[in-house]
Amino acid sequence: MKKQSVLRGSVWLIGSALAAKILGAVFRIPLTAMLGGSGMGYFSCAYGLFLPIFALSVTGINTAVSAVTAQALARHDTDAAIRAKQLSLRMFGIVGAAAAAGLFLLAGPLCGGLLHDPQAAPAVRMLAPAVFFCCINAVLRGGYEGHQNMMPTAVSQVTEGIGRVVFGLMLCGAALHLPDGSMPADIEPAACGAAAAILGVTLSTVIGTLTLLIFPAPQNHDTMNPVFQPQSDRQLRLSVLRVLLPVAAASLVTNLTTLIDLAAGMRLLAGSASADARADANFRFGAYSGLAVTVFNLVPAVTNMLGKGVFPAFASSYAQHRTDETAHHAQTVMLRTAFLAVPAGIGVTVLAFPILRFLFPSRPAETAAAAQPLMLLGIAVIFAALSFPIFSMLQASGHAADTVTVMLTGAAVKLGCNLLLIPRLDLNGLALSTLLCYSVILLLAYRKFRRKTGTALHLSRPLLGIVFSSVLCVVTARAVYDEMSGFVSQRPALLIGIAAGGVVYLIWSGLLRTVAFHDTTAE
Repeated sequence: MKKQSVLRGSVWLIGSALAAKILGAVFRIPLTAMLGGSGMGYFSCAYGLFLPIFALSVTGINTAVSAVTAQALARHDTDAAIRAKQLSLRMFGIVGAAAAAGLFLLAGPLCGGLLHDPQAAPAVRMLAPAVFFCCINAVLRGGYEGHQNMMPTAVSQVTEGIGRVVFGLMLCGAALHLPDGSMPADIEPAACGAAAAILGVTLSTVIGTLTLLIFPAPQNHDTMNPVFQPQSDRQLRLSVLRVLLPVAAASLVTNLTTLIDLAAGMRLLAGSASADARADANFRFGAYSGLAVTVFNLVPAVTNMLGKGVFPAFASSYAQHRTDETAHHAQTVMLRTAFLAVPAGIGVTVLAFPILRFLFPSRPAETAAAAQPLMLLGIAVIFAALSFPIFSMLQASGHAADTVTVMLTGAAVKLGCNLLLIPRLDLNGLALSTLLCYSVILLLAYRKFRRKTGTALHLSRPLLGIVFSSVLCVVTARAVYDEMSGFVSQRPALLIGIAAGGVVYLIWSGLLRTVAFHDTTAE
């Protein structure tokens, strides 16, 4: 199996991420229209409660299997690479099944006691089986990615996205149109619809896993370098766990920020324990999470694929002490991430309200609630997107534990800012605390990366060029949108404005030579 270059692998992942995000928008936008703010509140509660548990059982498995596989292949120990995947399938299959059962059984107490939102419990139960399938999915993807073959991951992301759209919307629509009396008396129609949509998400993880099983397993027959000693099964398990545990802990802390928003945010937004206050808080939080956070997540979800794409190559070059190649990988992935994230983040800030009206035309009340928070989240997009490749490279270089301390600090900032800002700024306080959280995370992560790896990144001049080009891009997009709004409807005016801004951005980026698009690494 011929390995892919970093650029080609990243292109596969970015292409699939774009497709997955388009499919995600096709899913979330009509879903928001179907469920409204209240139903999206239940949907978001299920996801928010699920993500920390998901991090404990799943997140990090992909990274760990990929890292151990890449390190084994760097030693030309193909047998160890294959055994690492087989051992991980058995180990994490058990972990995933146990975590899924625990989440299903504890859904009621967690939603009722922790979130004060018992109507979200059915959605959590429907999502619980996804933990098991995501564990298997993560191991399979990690095995391919360790061989620097990103195609299976890319294809499975697309098929998973298609499954989410088809099953999620179909089941949600069916649940919302059930005849009166066919649902349990204690479950609201919106909660039933949210649970049905979540069941569609679970089915999509099954489809993603089945897609990965279609691809042939990597089969190489390299002779092991005699300098290295063969590894036993026990050593391989320990190698996987050494990477997994700190990565999973960092991911858990990352997702705890979502749980902080759910627990502290919902309580602070409600202000009191009355049923009306809780319902109003659920609506506003649903508008924030269903609209503003959905747009916020679009850019990092795509740029994160650059970090995944560089992981195996960075791990290999760092393990073999190829200093110049390691620095080249780091500099390239940071600049390519900034090239995508900076104009997108500034654009979201300047065009927040038009973007929300474009995506959610049938939800004016939710759009009005989410527009100002999204302006703040637009800037947070840049910091969040730039943080992920640094984390990925810290993990690839064996410093995954440092990501935990960085994320714990970020979570502390998030909690403190929530407590301070939400009572004063309402939803804007939620968004501002996210911006401050990711600003601190990026600063600390970059300092850790430089100190731990000894890799210096010379980013100042190209970043200035990217920021300058981005400002021109967004100014052009806003001006064209405002001008066109007098002649055509809002939707085509926004598309024309974004297209004009994109042309200006590409022209100035080319003139300033901000980013190199050719790949100088070996094929």
